[in-house]
Amino acid sequence: MSSFSVELRRSSLHQVSIPRGPRGQVLLEGELGQVTGLEFVEGRVLVVKGVNGLLRLDLCEASVRRLLEPPNDDGCCPPSI
Repeated sequence: MSSFSVELRRSSLHQVSIPRGPRGQVLLEGELGQVTGLEFVEGRVLVVKGVNGLLRLDLCEASVRRLLEPPNDDGCCPPSI
């Protein structure tokens, strides 16, 4: 399971929508602005730093690297390591 957190300046948060009912989806929209940095914290959390805030994603660094690899010639993804 992957989790996330967002920190934004109030002026960079454009919309938060939380519908009624148990099946609705929450929408959070904003602008990180120009990306000033990317880093993995302890190989487990990808932190995207922007001039207007931070986005933290609980993603394993190895998984991200695997997802960024080009597919094999046969169109299949490379095998997991």
